[in-house]
Amino acid sequence: MSTPQGTRPPTGATPVQGRSSDGSGAASSGRPTSRTLRLRRVMALVLLAVIVVGVVMLVRAAIAFGAGLLADAPQGKVAPPEPQEVAATGYKACQAKDVTLWLAASKTEYAVGEKPTFTTTLTHVGPRPCLIDASTAVQEITITSGTDRIWSSADCPAASKDLLMAPGDVWTETVTWNRDRSAPECATGLPGTQPGSYSVVAASNEAAGMTSPAVPFTLVAPAPPPEAPPATEAPADGDPPADGTEVPAEGAEPPADGATAPEGGATAPAGDAPPQG
Repeated sequence: MSTPQGTRPPTGATPVQGRSSDGSGAASSGRPTSRTLRLRRVMALVLLAVIVVGVVMLVRAAIAFGAGLLADAPQGKVAPPEPQEVAATGYKACQAKDVTLWLAASKTEYAVGEKPTFTTTLTHVGPRPCLIDASTAVQEITITSGTDRIWSSADCPAASKDLLMAPGDVWTETVTWNRDRSAPECATGLPGTQPGSYSVVAASNEAAGMTSPAVPFTLVAPAPPPEAPPATEAPADGDPPADGTEVPAEGAEPPADGATAPEGGATAPAGDAPPQG
């Protein structure tokens, strides 16, 4: 039985261009579909949002980091504010790494009756504010002579002086020594000081290692009194006077003016004229 013509495609026939081979009728020109375009737009928007959020976070972190550096940096040539006396609050106590202690004497030699003066200097060198007691009872000044402890600013009680020091702050204190000895609890009746060589140093009683270099000084001895002139010695018995005059014999009367005393102690009779030749 023969096959009817027109019911079977010829062998080797190719599909018509512009039609899909699956029979759906969709064009296969290679362009993305609308669904694909929408997906790409959504992904691009999400990626852009992520980039914007990341940039904002980086900018905020950079601003915070810069503000921290400015807060920790010294004030440069701008004079820092004076340390403030405050009540003891939640601030940490200063340590030797935060504050340096220096001491200077007004002179190297002090005359009799001249009172030595010493100046202590606290300088904040740390990165953060801290609290310190700047009173002379805590920042103690001690004077020694060899191994002999002569005087200390902490021997007599003193009111506390709490300072809140920030980086770059400087605090100075001047103390005058009355040249007397001292002992704990303000003891009295101590022996006086003597001229000689002394040494003074400042050290903190609340921060280990905060100590100034020792400074030597001298209490000058008083000048010696002037020497008295030597006394003139009286002539001994029998020695002639220094001017060469003769001493009259014992019992003899002194001769009249211009007359020579006779030998042997004899005296010429009064009123007798000498014999005329």
